[in-house]
Amino acid sequence: MAIKKVVIAAAGQGTRMLHLTKEKSKHLIKVKKRPFLAYLLDNLFLAGYRDLILVVGFKEELVKEFLEKYKPPLKSLRPSQYKIRQVSQYEILGPKSKIYGTACPLMCARDIIKKSSFIYLCGDNLYSVRDLKAMNVGGKYNYVAGIYRKNPEKYGVLVEESGFLKKIIEKPKEFLGNFVNAGLYKFTPDIFKKIPKIRKSPRGEFEVTDAINLLAREKKVKVQKIQDFCLDFGNPADIILVSCFLKSFKKFKKLFGRKRKFEIISANSKYAVDKAVEYLKRGQVVVCPTDTVYGLIADATNDKAVEKIFEIKERDKKKAISIFVKDVKMAKRFSLMDKDMENFLREIWPGKITVALSRKKNSGLSKLIYANKKTIGLRIPDYKLIREIIVKFKKPLTGTSANISGEPSTVKIEEVFRYFEDKKIRPDLILSAGDLPYNNPSTVIDFSKDKPKIIRRGR
Repeated sequence: MAIKKVVIAAAGQGTRMLHLTKEKSKHLIKVKKRPFLAYLLDNLFLAGYRDLILVVGFKEELVKEFLEKYKPPLKSLRPSQYKIRQVSQYEILGPKSKIYGTACPLMCARDIIKKSSFIYLCGDNLYSVRDLKAMNVGGKYNYVAGIYRKNPEKYGVLVEESGFLKKIIEKPKEFLGNFVNAGLYKFTPDIFKKIPKIRKSPRGEFEVTDAINLLAREKKVKVQKIQDFCLDFGNPADIILVSCFLKSFKKFKKLFGRKRKFEIISANSKYAVDKAVEYLKRGQVVVCPTDTVYGLIADATNDKAVEKIFEIKERDKKKAISIFVKDVKMAKRFSLMDKDMENFLREIWPGKITVALSRKKNSGLSKLIYANKKTIGLRIPDYKLIREIIVKFKKPLTGTSANISGEPSTVKIEEVFRYFEDKKIRPDLILSAGDLPYNNPSTVIDFSKDKPKIIRRGR
């Protein structure tokens, strides 16, 4: 059954808007001659929602005046076909000085929602019609919408695994990732069972994210990625941004930049290995720090994953790619070596030496890896994170630098972003370790012939 009810949190004043909210809430500040709230309501109606519940507080009489004049953007929609209700948070729960927080609107709307699933969102954010429609998901799961941000320390970071939310960490002091809470939710009635169990947060408020974390522990929350945009409306500068956006989306992108559409998490996060393996199992590409430079890793046995590496790097498919292996035993599955070579590899690995050996036929590697050559390049990096990934993944990984072919390999994370963020085909996940120590790519030595030959000299 399609969800029709939407609870909109609009009780706050918006003090960061300074003098602009002295006599009205931020939701009624005009952008291009219309209150900001009008644009949000327009998109909700266009997305198919027909029962809107505004939970108001500060200067609520002005919201009532606005609603009496507001008309949905659909001319064919008769008044009998929709509802816009106003609920006073201050009348039900008391003034802000008594109780406040993002869980409060749900406390106020519970008797209206009853046993229905519903959408909950912040009234000071603007979402696209497409993203609002995408939250209209049936079934037993709750959903949290997430978006990639360049400054995740200002938001609640979403920690997910296989599409399920593990936890929301509010304004983390350490970098955990850039996939953050967009303030847009689909809830089942289960949320009302958790709200009585939460307590005031360190900032003295009742936070809906605490209730969501309780549901996440029971694996009842999934994550939905924002496809288009989520525009904040919290300070005076946002008025200019929203105005520019409404006037011309192309102009907005040019002035204020593109959002980063790949996920970034800290390489030091306790979730880094699991997250990387999750992406690799799906045949996706991960940027990972190594003992030399930032590299692109993917399942070396997956044709589509390896092909994506070539597309990302814009690399000639006639050029081979080396692989990362877990140990000498794994290396023997893909290459021919005698006992002396085994002992030699155990001496030099892990380390910054890639060894080219005669490859075994029908080894299971993607043919793109060796590009019809009779040799295969192998290495065990001297970097704990990537070795842990290989151990858990149990398959060889591509071992190529994270750059566009013809451009230099890099140890700087911002250069990685610069290489890929505007590309149509890009990596799916970045494990960021910040800037790495200055290094060159590995030394490559060909041992496939009687006499070893240095193909590339590292440092």
